[in-house]
Amino acid sequence: MSNTAPPSTVPKQTSPEMRALLAMFALYWRMEDALAKQEIISGLGRVECYLLLQLADPRRMGELAKTLMLVPSSVTMAADRLEQDGLAVRVRDTLDRRALLLQLTAKGHSLRDALEKRAEQAFREICDLDEDDIQQFAVLSDKLQKKFLGAANRCPGKEK
Repeated sequence: MSNTAPPSTVPKQTSPEMRALLAMFALYWRMEDALAKQEIISGLGRVECYLLLQLADPRRMGELAKTLMLVPSSVTMAADRLEQDGLAVRVRDTLDRRALLLQLTAKGHSLRDALEKRAEQAFREICDLDEDDIQQFAVLSDKLQKKFLGAANRCPGKEK
């Protein structure tokens, strides 16, 4: 961790919940900016990049929509783009022939690996956390993601 941190712009009386929320917003915006500047993903949109990062293994389209908390049509459009660019293909699920899986091609895996490495590097540079802090942050993030994905049936646009 850096020895000299810039002064906080958040008043000291701000609740821990609000400080955490503001930090998450700042991290998100900084990561968005850093990834947008990566020439490796030029031409790909944000949703396509998020989809690439989710595809270490083939996944069902509906599952991807829930994980990314997007309406299925957004995932379909992003998958179409990945297919057009030769980064992914749709294949039948061997366990359920009615379902389709989105699977990366060799070119897609190569791009995904490069994107993941650059995202990890950007995260380290932006956050300036040591290994222990990153591990603690990852544990807390896993808890949050599990909580969010448990509620993933409430995709945007599907609320009652």
